[in-house]
Amino acid sequence: MGYDPAFPRVHYDGVADKEWTRLTRNRRGELNFLVHMDVLRRHITADMDVLEIGAGAGIYTKELLHMARRLVVSDLSEVQLALNQDHMRELGVLNQVDEYRILDLADLGALDAASFDAVVCVGGPLSYLLDKESEGLRQMLRVVKAGGIVVLGVMSLINTLVLFMGMLPAEKQANGIDNLRWMLETGFQDREHSHQTEHYCHMMTSADVDVLLANEEVDVVERRAAGMLGIAGEDALNTVREDEELWALVVERELAWSKLPGTLDLGDNIVYVIRKR
Repeated sequence: MGYDPAFPRVHYDGVADKEWTRLTRNRRGELNFLVHMDVLRRHITADMDVLEIGAGAGIYTKELLHMARRLVVSDLSEVQLALNQDHMRELGVLNQVDEYRILDLADLGALDAASFDAVVCVGGPLSYLLDKESEGLRQMLRVVKAGGIVVLGVMSLINTLVLFMGMLPAEKQANGIDNLRWMLETGFQDREHSHQTEHYCHMMTSADVDVLLANEEVDVVERRAAGMLGIAGEDALNTVREDEELWALVVERELAWSKLPGTLDLGDNIVYVIRKR
C-alpha cells in the first residue's frame, strides 16, 4: 500500500478539536507532552527560524512561538490549521506565528532549500507516509540549513502492542494470524493486512528509525522515549496524580529514564533529534 495524503487529511479533518486536548485529557498524554517539551526546550532557541510540520490544532505551536525567532506552522489538514489559528487567537498570540501553510510532508517543494534552522515534526506525520518515509525525511533535510536540526517523532510499535495487548484476539479473528504476524513484524497497518481498520500508518521501532537515517548526512544528537510510564495505565497514573509531590517524582523519573537506551522503544512516541551535516 502506497502513501495517500487523502487518508491523514480526512482522518485529521474528522478528529477536529480532539487533537487540541490529545495530550492533556489523560495522564499518559501529559507524560508524553512533558518529554516532548523537555526536548524542545533543550534544542529550540530564540535565534532560530523554525518550521513546524503536522502542527495540528496547536499543542506545540503555543509553546514553540515563545521559543523561536520565527515560526512557520503547517499541516496537511485545513481543518486542523484553522483550529490552530483559532486557538492562537484565543490565547492572544496569533500575531507571533509568522505564517500558516498547507503542506504535505512528502512534498515541501513550495519551501526554499536551507531556509530554516530547525524543523519540528513530532507525533504522527512521518508514520503516515508509509512508502514515502525516506522522501519525507529528505524533504525536511532539504529545507533545514547545514548545522540545523530536525526534531523527529514517530509512533512506537512496542508501546502500542503493550497498551492494546487485549485486542490481539480480535485482531487475529478479523485478519488471521499471518496478517497479524506481518503487522507486528513490520509495524505497518495497511489495507492489505488490516481489513477492519482505515487507520493506515507505520508504527516503528528505534531500529526502523536508525535504518531510515543510515544513508543520510546527519548526526543523531539525542534519542528519547516520550510517555514511557504511560504503560502503567490510566487508573494507576490517576491515583498517583492525586498526590502532587508523588506525581512530580514520577515526572522526574519519566524525564530521566526517557534518555536511557533500554527504554527508547517503550515510549508512546520515539523522538530523535538529528543534525544536518
